[in-house]
Amino acid sequence: MLEKYKANIIACSRCGMCIVGEAGYVCPVQQHTGGFDQYVARGRNQIAKAILNGELKYTKELADSAYTCLGCNSCHSQCTRMDMKTGKPGYIDETKIQYALRVDLCKSGYEPESLQEVDKAIDTYGNPFGEDSSKRSEWAQGLNLPSTGETVYFAGCYASYRDTKIAKATAAVLKEGGIDVAFLGEQEWCCGVPQLADGNRELAEKMVVHNVEALKAAGVKRVITSCAGCYHALKSEYPEIIGELPFEVVHSSEVIAELIDSGKISLKKEIAKKVTYHDPCHLGRHEKVYDAPRNVIKAVPGMEFIEMPRNKENAFCCGGGSVVSTVFPDLTKDIAADRINEAQATEAEIIISACPSCESNLTPGARKAKMKVYDLNVLIAEAMELKFLGAGE
Repeated sequence: MLEKYKANIIACSRCGMCIVGEAGYVCPVQQHTGGFDQYVARGRNQIAKAILNGELKYTKELADSAYTCLGCNSCHSQCTRMDMKTGKPGYIDETKIQYALRVDLCKSGYEPESLQEVDKAIDTYGNPFGEDSSKRSEWAQGLNLPSTGETVYFAGCYASYRDTKIAKATAAVLKEGGIDVAFLGEQEWCCGVPQLADGNRELAEKMVVHNVEALKAAGVKRVITSCAGCYHALKSEYPEIIGELPFEVVHSSEVIAELIDSGKISLKKEIAKKVTYHDPCHLGRHEKVYDAPRNVIKAVPGMEFIEMPRNKENAFCCGGGSVVSTVFPDLTKDIAADRINEAQATEAEIIISACPSCESNLTPGARKAKMKVYDLNVLIAEAMELKFLGAGE
């Protein structure tokens, strides 16, 4: 699959903007792996070029380098290489190159064992945790969500199995806003973003085809996600795999911003806290959704919003989603600690994000710093004084 991105790979001039861009963004992986080029975009591109030229072969050592990439897309944002067709910078898509490289590594038998276990769980149960598919809909019990409708809430694996308050809060806010939201239940499978990232393309496409067919069968016209990874997968990756989708894909932050602006929901509770916002990479750099979450936060009564120095296009990664946190958990912790230190410097009491993975990665360090990490949907449900949590949560 690497051959598909040959023009991108050859275009890299090794200028180094992917290491330290004009805005001062430092590649988090390179920063925590001794500064060697094999862990940063320009070096990874040279490795890919050497493979295409037959100068390198796939090995475990090469895999160890390739699977440290966060896929945060910062190098793509910082790249100054011009696209000759559009005249815009950012021509080299490092994330796509690394994901293609991982596809070839998987085919060559070099996918890390820990990721193979995740793949097996998803292939068998439709989720990365290896839990029975019947548990996916437990969070929705008592909410009277239909399984068909023009608007479907795609909860995602993490909110369905690990942090169900996100799913409950999102559904509660949408219903309060007058949206008749449906939920696929067991027919919702993993969005496939873990496999798109780890290189198991065949399994990813299996998830994509199933989910699209399930959504079409439900009669959907609009899909709402609260997970940044699901949003990116459905909105951008799915069309690349199966073509134009017969439905719209939006993130819950965009919908909530619309509901607030139109007066369909009211934020009643004053939350007198200093807060900062962490841009999820999938929602921010990949999909350019920056303003909606911030507008939602600023609408909460009594809340003081403080930006971190690195934000929006230049926001620092939380440490990565399913791939790096699974294969290199210590690297994830180190990168997350950097982000917590940056948040702590703002003197904010709460870090708000709009991605379950970001919340999970940032929470351990936040606790040590005596800060809290809140999901945006949960924050809004609380500001609306909605009763959405189950017993014991």
